[in-house]
Amino acid sequence: MRIWLSLLLAVAVLSSPSLAQGQDRRSPGRILGNIDGISRDGEQYFLSGWACQQGRKESIDIHVYAAAPSQAKRVFVTANHANFQSEATVNGACHDTAGGQHRFLVALPFGYTERNLYDAHGIRLVDGVPNDAISGSGKPLRDLGVPSMPFRSATVPPLSGTYVPSPAHPRVFVTPADLKDLVARINRPNTYSAQRFHQLADQIARDLASRRDWDATYAGCTIGPYLYAFSYEPEDGHEAETHAALKLAPGVQAPAGGAVVAARLALYAALVKNGALAPRGAPSADPAAALAKRILLAWADRGFPRDKSGHILSLSAVSCDASGKIAAYAGWALPLQLGRGVVYSVQAQDLLQSIGALDGSEEARANALHGALFELIRQGYNQSEGRPQPDCQRYTNGDANGTAALLAIARLLDDPHRFDAVLRGGDRSLPVLLPWLRLFDGAIYGENDRPLACYPNTGPDGLHSGSGFTTPVVAPGEVQDRYRAGVLQTFGYPMFTLERLIDAAEVLRNAGFDPYHYRGNHKQSLEMALQYYACYGKTPGFFATVTRDNARACANFEQYYGKVVNGVDANIVIGAFRLPENLAITDVERAAKEKAATGAFALNAILFGKWRD
Repeated sequence: MRIWLSLLLAVAVLSSPSLAQGQDRRSPGRILGNIDGISRDGEQYFLSGWACQQGRKESIDIHVYAAAPSQAKRVFVTANHANFQSEATVNGACHDTAGGQHRFLVALPFGYTERNLYDAHGIRLVDGVPNDAISGSGKPLRDLGVPSMPFRSATVPPLSGTYVPSPAHPRVFVTPADLKDLVARINRPNTYSAQRFHQLADQIARDLASRRDWDATYAGCTIGPYLYAFSYEPEDGHEAETHAALKLAPGVQAPAGGAVVAARLALYAALVKNGALAPRGAPSADPAAALAKRILLAWADRGFPRDKSGHILSLSAVSCDASGKIAAYAGWALPLQLGRGVVYSVQAQDLLQSIGALDGSEEARANALHGALFELIRQGYNQSEGRPQPDCQRYTNGDANGTAALLAIARLLDDPHRFDAVLRGGDRSLPVLLPWLRLFDGAIYGENDRPLACYPNTGPDGLHSGSGFTTPVVAPGEVQDRYRAGVLQTFGYPMFTLERLIDAAEVLRNAGFDPYHYRGNHKQSLEMALQYYACYGKTPGFFATVTRDNARACANFEQYYGKVVNGVDANIVIGAFRLPENLAITDVERAAKEKAATGAFALNAILFGKWRD
């Protein structure tokens, strides 16, 4: 059955140019390296090793060729970049005294396994030598077991706490005590919580009156309908595309962000069921819960690619190839495009179960959905780490969405095994190549840190540097997902990453850990990040434009010249809630709360109520 798509053209990312910095007049060194072996996660195979051009600190590209043992002819398989951290022995062989990055981890297209023989050719940076095959090419490969990533540091500090099981719902992003506290604040007249709850009630009335077909789901071959029908509510001009993909009748409105809407409806129902006083004329809890359940179970029963028995397919089983062959499925898109919706579908299920809105059969169907999506996202997450990309691309909002979604599902299912695998990694039975602790260590810059290798600048600042720009220095607390040069992107993207790190922190906190006081290898923390961006909320101010004059109090303001301070407000609101002793954050809390109550993302059902009145 032909399902899904090749997602490679569906997700807009920056192209990955070579990071070579040019040539010099030294005699060119030869290509050398080694294929260490092959590893496996399910049906996804990874080739590991190292390669360099001797005497060069820059990472080189590699081209991988393959043939079956009985075949003499090699065929091109994929290109990648040998830019993972390399150890002293490798750097010595490369004559790289600066200590560069020369290791590779290559995700092979589905269908290529340990039965193939592989050649890996290093691509020279400086002419005068051939693009030689490295050692181990054309030979049987050592079985490395499950894949693993080389990191900047051998270890990361442990996170304090121990997983605490919870038989009761809600237990993922909120707890019964959280709901009780929020209801008490809502019921106090003239509080910020009361104001925001009235705003939520108005939106729920509009949701219930909507003419959208919430029973419509998608199981086809393009990523756009999943994003806009399930994961993301603003349609951004994609209404006609979604309508056509879901094959809806004329005049029927397509669903928009079904998971987001379901979470919002379930939140309202849970608050009312727990005693929140709804405004006069506002909807009751039951229709809100019913619509949330309808949306969730529609996707549980009919959404996503399935086999003939109705089970959601694994990553290796999907295909959109016209011949019916397994395609080189771009699962690397799933952590972002599905993960950003799954955090909301988890919240919807958790809250619905807390008020008894799901019977045993319905709970089982929702659990099956989220269990299958855990595997899809986990496998796609691992596949993404074997893609050719600069170091900075590995610790971005896509990874943060994937990790938050995986932790949320594991907590929803109250599964400490899965939870620990996502938190710490190193589980050979359930590999997660970039676990939360490692993601955190790369996503936030700390003390005396250096920027990760990224896309080269093409201009003197972010307004004149094409699609990407980054300064050669970083400030403690900067979220490294900062390099996109769009006016709304340079703040927007790192704030999306920070929001998902906070979402994950809320899951971790409710599961028995202490993420808000965690410090990484360079002393980086959520508090450090929130304090750094609070400076921009103070001056130039939320949703203002950074100039050369109005942000001089903020470290490394040159990175943000000409950019709009968007997305910072919502993170500051919860920062003040969790870290009330930090005056730099609470100093801008009032303005942040005012801005956070407006716009398309004001009624975020995950962070709703996580503010001070």
